[in-house]
Amino acid sequence: MALFNRYFPNLLLKSELLKSASVLITGTVIAQLISILLRPVLTRLYTPELFGIYGVYLSIVGIIFVLSSLKYDDAILLPRSDKESTNLLGLSLILSFFINFIIFLLVMILGKKLISFLGLPQNFPVAILYIIPLGTFLFSSYQSLNTWLIRKKRYYSVSFNKLLRRSSEGASQLIFALFKAFNGLIFSDIIGQAACVTTVAIQTKKNGLNLKLVSLTKIKYVAKKYSEFPKFNLVPSIMSTCSYLLPIIFINKYFSSESAGYFDTSKLLLSIPLAFITSSLSSVVLQKVSEKFNSRTSFLAELKPVLVMVLIIAVVEVIIIILFGEYLFRIIFGEKWITSGVISRILVWPFAFNFIVSSFTSIFISMRKIRTYSVWQSFYFFSILLLLLFKHLPFTDFIKIYVLIDVLCYFVAALIMITIVYRYESNLVKIKI
Repeated sequence: MALFNRYFPNLLLKSELLKSASVLITGTVIAQLISILLRPVLTRLYTPELFGIYGVYLSIVGIIFVLSSLKYDDAILLPRSDKESTNLLGLSLILSFFINFIIFLLVMILGKKLISFLGLPQNFPVAILYIIPLGTFLFSSYQSLNTWLIRKKRYYSVSFNKLLRRSSEGASQLIFALFKAFNGLIFSDIIGQAACVTTVAIQTKKNGLNLKLVSLTKIKYVAKKYSEFPKFNLVPSIMSTCSYLLPIIFINKYFSSESAGYFDTSKLLLSIPLAFITSSLSSVVLQKVSEKFNSRTSFLAELKPVLVMVLIIAVVEVIIIILFGEYLFRIIFGEKWITSGVISRILVWPFAFNFIVSSFTSIFISMRKIRTYSVWQSFYFFSILLLLLFKHLPFTDFIKIYVLIDVLCYFVAALIMITIVYRYESNLVKIKI
């Protein structure tokens, strides 16, 4: 025990990776808390229908975002030279603009036909479809510019941007509600994104971003050099995004909207560690592993404290939900949401495992294992589709099948990552010998 007390705190405190991640995590947590604390107020100012339309809007933006820059934004951290990285950033922004402009034209031409094609509610306003390309472009631009800041290790700036986005978005939501503006939630998202893009653009310029380095010749060069990203990661990434959304769609279709609501509410609470921590950890892991991989040095020591931390968080989440799940849902969401607490005791296992594994999936990108990652994402997508074979089962049994599939898929991902890291570290030892 004395050895643990001496070793464990030092292991965490001395980790540069964990220190960097803690800055991002703090900003993410505070930003998410702003949204969570505002929710009880907003639900009294906006109708459930408006929240439903807002959810559909965010889902479509999320799917188009994966497509918008053809995944070249994931490569911004990888080059050794800033010039090459700047041209990847320029390529990402240009692709995002033109792809979203094409989507805007399609919306203008097809109009209500898109609502039917996408399976949206019949009362979904066509005008909102026109806003979707703008929201996607702003979000894509923010992500690309933000990646540049991470490359420069400006973690405090990244955290500030998250706070700015949620604060401006929340303030706008309240103001629109006071004026009873229809779809103020969606307009507020646009305002939050625009404020964040403006700020992050100023920050990147102060930290050495020089868009004069962007040239057509260099863009063609980086597009070809990093072509594995759109070739091998685009479709699987879309599949991965859809995999996250399909279960609730299946539940809504084959069981009931009420069952889908219970599932979605349980998913909301169980995803808190993923929303608060995983994206920040993954970004820092991507930066650190990319840096070490480029210099052909070991990064195993940096990953160990991160693994310890996510394991502790996952275990705590499992224990809390297993012991107090129903009580928590009753207190937070009300008596009618007890069913969510019941199924959360089943769902907590894949969400906890997903949290652990997702914190390290950026290893695939930083170690240039895009094809391998793409194969796994495809495997995950088709595994989720197997749920269609079990649509005849009772709701609880269907949930259990989903849990088994999800845990199996992320267990496979963990094994692949362990193998990749083990081979890399073993080769380093051989070289030294």
